[in-house]
Amino acid sequence: MKRYKMNINGEKYEAKIVEYKGTEVIVEVNGIEYGVELELDKPEKVQLIRSQKHSTPTPAVSSPKKNVVSAGAVVAPIPGLVLKVLVMEGDTVNAGDNIIILEAMKMESEIASTASGTVKKVLVKEGQSIQEGEAIIEVG
Repeated sequence: MKRYKMNINGEKYEAKIVEYKGTEVIVEVNGIEYGVELELDKPEKVQLIRSQKHSTPTPAVSSPKKNVVSAGAVVAPIPGLVLKVLVMEGDTVNAGDNIIILEAMKMESEIASTASGTVKKVLVKEGQSIQEGEAIIEVG
């Protein structure tokens, strides 16, 4: 993983993320590992708002619909690029199981399922850019 050099109150620190799984992170600072639990702000309800503004009319072409957040959907906690999808339709997942590897800000993050059950549908593919709050998989 990438190393970070910091200067805090005149003292130098070198840190790296050793492991990132869901909300638990192991960070090594100056050779000492620390377990860190992240507190993520989770919206109670995700609402997508899209603008209808266009300066020129667009031709009526059927385009794939964007993912709609539904009950049982696991959503992306951060925006990024999908590097690897770790589950397939029909797989059984538990809350906390890694489902995709996402690249955000030149760092790889393992994104964990927030629900347990069977994967009904994988809504993203490798190489796809996704936004925070966008549905990744449907679990039933």
